Amino acid sequence: MTRKCLAIAGVVLLVVSLAGCVTDSGYYDPYRSAGAGALGGAATGAAIGSIIGAATGQPATGAWVGAAAGGVLGGVGAALYASHRNSEIRSRQAAAQAYNYQGQGNVVSVDRASASPGMVRPGQPVNLGVDYTILTPDNQPVSATLEREIRYQGNLVGSPHRTTVTNSNGSYNDTVTYSLPSNATPGVYTVLTRLSSNYGTSQRDASFTVQ
Repeated sequence: MTRKCLAIAGVVLLVVSLAGCVTDSGYYDPYRSAGAGALGGAATGAAIGSIIGAATGQPATGAWVGAAAGGVLGGVGAALYASHRNSEIRSRQAAAQAYNYQGQGNVVSVDRASASPGMVRPGQPVNLGVDYTILTPDNQPVSATLEREIRYQGNLVGSPHRTTVTNSNGSYNDTVTYSLPSNATPGVYTVLTRLSSNYGTSQRDASFTVQ
């Protein structure tokens, strides 16, 4: 009985200590987490398996099973985002004309958000796009954070995708490819895109449907 209690306590401590993959800045980095997810999952699984195996009198088998299961779970929880691109679509002058901007205050706007194709199957990629505009009186380069959240029935799916971009004033298009898990539940998914900077915040939603 004592060995089983210790095993359970050890499992809890390992899960708590190793849950999550965050950069030094506090932001989730999906590209660094992709490999770490699978490797960390396998390592954690092996450790947990060893504890369970020890409690049952079969430590070797427990470690092997734990590593296999941990690797699978780590892979599922790893990054599903790739192919990030950010490009200018309007110069400052063109963006200022579109907004009738003459230096009054700041403009921080998500002009359009999209998810294409709009109808997909589990395991297929979805291109998440956003057009945004930043205009400031001093016309200096602005550092901003773009965050995308995918939600199903109001619940967050996986981890948010965050990236920091530094651009001159103007309008830009930002895209990233999201690969649906092979076991994605059919239904409508909402993509919330948020643009944040020291000059303001803006957000817009898009959606896609999993068949």
